[in-house]
Amino acid sequence: MPYLLHGGMKSLMICLFLAPLFQASAKPLLGGALLDQVISKPGSYSQVCDVMVMPSDIPYRAYQVSDFNGTSFSKANKALIQENREALITAIKVRLATVDFSKPAVETEKDEHPEENFDGDGYGCDPATLNPLILNLILDTNAVEALPELLTLEARLVKEIAKAKESATAPVPIVSGWGIGEKRNSSKDEESEKVRDRRNNLFQARVAQRDLVMVMQVLMRNQKYGPALKTSLEVAYVKGLQAAAATHGWDKFKSGDELPKEIDYRTVERDPVTGIVRDVYGPIEIPYTRESRDEVRAAAEQWVKEHS
Repeated sequence: MPYLLHGGMKSLMICLFLAPLFQASAKPLLGGALLDQVISKPGSYSQVCDVMVMPSDIPYRAYQVSDFNGTSFSKANKALIQENREALITAIKVRLATVDFSKPAVETEKDEHPEENFDGDGYGCDPATLNPLILNLILDTNAVEALPELLTLEARLVKEIAKAKESATAPVPIVSGWGIGEKRNSSKDEESEKVRDRRNNLFQARVAQRDLVMVMQVLMRNQKYGPALKTSLEVAYVKGLQAAAATHGWDKFKSGDELPKEIDYRTVERDPVTGIVRDVYGPIEIPYTRESRDEVRAAAEQWVKEHS
């Protein structure tokens, strides 16, 4: 017995000594594994009846990610996301830095046991790609720490899009999960399948680029960061909110009034920055310009500089 006790104590001491090392090395793995899990099997799926279309110039949809693939995070995954925010953000930063726009997206395994399924297909996104789920995850965790990686990724994507537009032989940057169609003129109907696929894929990449810019803006907006609140994108958004509130009669609610959760079947809330009553699920469409994109990037770069 004394021998066994001594051996047991020795093993216990070794485990206690090595435990912090194992824990430290496991954190990135756990964060990366959880990131893969919630992206590939987000847990909530809805039927997509019609293809969402957008005009060729692709406006911002402020301030929502343009995800029309019917997937979202289930309640269980949302809880896991919030419980593991720090580890997830570390994994997100690594993932954004390693996105390869030349690799085709891999189809994920079907979620056979979803928490919610409203006639959806049960598939998430390839977690190795740039996809709307990871952008929504960044917003859900308010991952302002990922601004440096978002800046770099957006710049890379812009360069790849420019190359693909300039040369018909240059590869189109690959993104996944957006599923948005382009409003087309009848003159474009007569085209080969190869040409159509290339055009559609390039369109998806451009939608993804708009969303990257918008996500950076939202992260700074959540911090009520001065330079971000002065951008033309923000100014146009506030004007859009005011116009929508006036149209629906929501401007009758004053700052001290109690606001119902739903008005005329619309879920409403007060915008946390301006206090204007807004439709939770109703984005404001704002024309995209290179100048508005550059303003958001400049604000983000200033934020990174101030917080590095």
